[in-house]
Amino acid sequence: MTKSTLILILSLFSGIGFFAQTGTLKGTLTDEITGETLIGASIIYGSGQGTTTDIDGNYQLDLPLGDQSITFSYVGMLPKIKKITVKKGIQFLDVKLSTKKMREVEIVADIAKERETPVAFTNISREKLNEELASQDIPMVLNSTPSVYATQSGGGDGDARITIRGFSQRNLAVMIDGVPVNDMENGWVYWSNWFGLDMVTQTIQVQRGLGVSKLAVPSIGGTMNIFTKGIDSKPELNVKAEMGTGMFQRQSFSFNSGKLKSGWGFTGAFSRKKGEGYVDGTYTDGYFFYLKAEKRIKNHLISLSAFGAPQSHGQRSFKQPISFYDEDQARELGVSEEGIAQFKAGAGSDHGIKFNQFWGEYVDRNGETKTMYQQENKYFKPQITLRDFWQINKKLYITNVAYLSIGQGGGTGMRNSSINPVTGELDAQFIYDQNTAGDFGPNIDPVYHPTERFANSNIYQSVNNHFWYGLLSTATYVKNDHLTYSGGIDLRSYEGEHYRQVYDLLDADYAKELGGNQNTNQRIYREGDKYFYHDLGKVVWGGAFGQVEYKKELWSIFGSASVSASGYQGVDYFRKKTVTVDGEQYAVGYHDTVSVNGKEYTRNSEELETYKTKWVTRPGFTIKTGANYIFDEYSNMFVNLGYLSNVPKFANVIDQNNEVVNNIVNEKVQAAELGYAYKKNKVAINVNTYITNWIDRPYTVRRTGEDNESFNANIQMDALHMGAEFELAYKMNRYITLEGMLSLGEWKWMSKKDSITFLNDNGATITDATGNIQYASFDARGVHVGDAAQTQMGAKIRINITKKLYIKSQYTWFDRYYADFEPGGLDGENAGRESWQIPSYGLMDLHAGYSFRLKGIGEKKKQPMLSIRLSILNLLDTQYISDAQNNDRFTGQTGNNFDAESAAVFYGLGRRYNASLQIKF
Repeated sequence: MTKSTLILILSLFSGIGFFAQTGTLKGTLTDEITGETLIGASIIYGSGQGTTTDIDGNYQLDLPLGDQSITFSYVGMLPKIKKITVKKGIQFLDVKLSTKKMREVEIVADIAKERETPVAFTNISREKLNEELASQDIPMVLNSTPSVYATQSGGGDGDARITIRGFSQRNLAVMIDGVPVNDMENGWVYWSNWFGLDMVTQTIQVQRGLGVSKLAVPSIGGTMNIFTKGIDSKPELNVKAEMGTGMFQRQSFSFNSGKLKSGWGFTGAFSRKKGEGYVDGTYTDGYFFYLKAEKRIKNHLISLSAFGAPQSHGQRSFKQPISFYDEDQARELGVSEEGIAQFKAGAGSDHGIKFNQFWGEYVDRNGETKTMYQQENKYFKPQITLRDFWQINKKLYITNVAYLSIGQGGGTGMRNSSINPVTGELDAQFIYDQNTAGDFGPNIDPVYHPTERFANSNIYQSVNNHFWYGLLSTATYVKNDHLTYSGGIDLRSYEGEHYRQVYDLLDADYAKELGGNQNTNQRIYREGDKYFYHDLGKVVWGGAFGQVEYKKELWSIFGSASVSASGYQGVDYFRKKTVTVDGEQYAVGYHDTVSVNGKEYTRNSEELETYKTKWVTRPGFTIKTGANYIFDEYSNMFVNLGYLSNVPKFANVIDQNNEVVNNIVNEKVQAAELGYAYKKNKVAINVNTYITNWIDRPYTVRRTGEDNESFNANIQMDALHMGAEFELAYKMNRYITLEGMLSLGEWKWMSKKDSITFLNDNGATITDATGNIQYASFDARGVHVGDAAQTQMGAKIRINITKKLYIKSQYTWFDRYYADFEPGGLDGENAGRESWQIPSYGLMDLHAGYSFRLKGIGEKKKQPMLSIRLSILNLLDTQYISDAQNNDRFTGQTGNNFDAESAAVFYGLGRRYNASLQIKF
């Protein structure tokens, strides 16, 4: 071979190497459970070539064109092998890894996993919370999730509500790290108690439908679980400042140490917020704190956490006629001129959507201008949790969670309120002046207290304190790679104390003639005195549960069952009791003193006992099963079935008169769901269909007997909820991601009752004063369920203009939204009549942010990250009705015509902004 030939051959081979073509693969590696990015994870192909993820969990890899097998791995996690066909240009592949060992969050919180757990669910990542929450209540960020409808109700900070698949949050299970937080008496969730949790939230998972929770929780519509950071999370320090509409300001601080060398780990946060609110008179003023300490001791992970949010905020609690806010729109929706004039003569009209009549300003006798709030919420509900996660060996895990919740506070109202006829607001100056007239003014009682002023008006507080503790104990046994058993107990004890107290006498000295069950009209009341009602609701709960999971190759199957028993008792401190002396009975009220034969008897006399109902105990159970089948690397299908026998809530067992309600039966729920998922490279698709048959949903109706004594009865109603949900995500390229969703619901009531009789405690039929038997009837067959939009469509686009700069916009459309209604009105000629349908509406939000590292501070790859974000909510300033009550009798209307004129509404919030500056170390 000549020298020239050798040079030619070498040149050809070098040319081939020089012109060999490659493609680029990019993506992010995250923890499957927490959603946290994995730093330093390995991505390997071929004979050992590869790369690692950076500080943000991102990777970039140049690969030869054609079929490649790539291994993704991370310390302590199971590796994943992905087979792809490499093409020219840039391809994207995000990968989620799971741990080799089970974690507490998987055992206690029943977290769902992609391509494995047979339920429909959505994970809300920390990134989404940071970019879209904008200091709203947590439910508001879920409106772009299929079949989820959330509103801010009257507009007060913390007053949000949420429905899933047409079921209100009373019928959703809301948990924080697996611990239930729904009110034990009525099932409600008060979001003002949880503001600030976003600073320590790792992820939020929303499971639609019955979900996979092993507990006997009321998850008819869905389960929402908020997971917080802990010892397994990355070390970080965050400082954040926000400002927004209504002079809103919030400052927040959070940290997470991760696992320290000593085995300890610490998580903490503090947040302070203050603002005037978008709606008039809905100020907000609150603090949030969170502290968690964890320690690994051999095979134990012990954790102690405490958090709470002492807060107060103004409220707009009552809906009003449409013309109250906007006369023109009222006319467009068919409200008559007579209807507008009727309401205008009362509370006025055309006030605008921000208007709130429950506040006003006045000048006190010292010349100081003050604000009077008729409706105000003040509450503090700290929660303390102690956990022990014990890995006995590679197969057996035991978790014990003890928790304590102490709630104190309530909402305010006003006795003898007065509205200014000119402004339509609370006539605060008139009210104050009436209370503080001169020494010989009309508010001086010359007989009883000639030197003190009595209050013509006063602000009262409806106090709802509670003391709640519980224990969750779970054992999990991993028999082999395919079979896992788990079971445990759920114990709870709850006492809710409720009373009305004189909260603010508005510079008067005392109040009198407040009335109430104690019937002491001449008693003098000072600030802090209880009146009208004082009762205690007791709930005890005991449950046991078990579950079996089977996984092998393409199949994953689970079956679970739970049993529970709930006990209820009502205690009434104001109920009159009698004392029998020499065969004669004497009534003794709460504050009364009765003198008989020289001996005085009071409500607290030893001869008398506090009035208590009998204990009422109800058993319940749940059965759930489901299966997931993986067709191939890209697609899977699941199905689940369930049957629930839910115990009724306290309010459906013990009525507001502290009497045991008759006709108590369990709610029954039959549910089935079918879903399909496809995910490949740039495209992800989810399709779900569901049907839920809700049987014997309790609805309480009231009648008055011949002695003007009130009796309640539970009407059992049936409803059928069915629908379909679609989700689509398409990563067009490295810059643009598109998302879309559609949910179509068909939720209808299915019940008709011709005659329901009312019985007293002795089982006797209740009659009115003329001897007529009291009946109730209704016909709701085919009537659509109200209070949530049954059709929902949404689209979202995210554009990464650069690696540091993004902008995203989303639009959500709500349709087929019927006003909430009382079934008791569906009788006679109104049987089967639809409630008023709220006008459809769409909302657009805009979010943008810019992040960059602060050079010159710390190591190059560990420099602090500065993020600047801006959110504009309701960008188009759409005016829309967010909540409505059909035929609302509290507005004074008399038509009951199932139309816009008979409805009372809340308008949604207009355009708002939130800007934030965050530094992450």
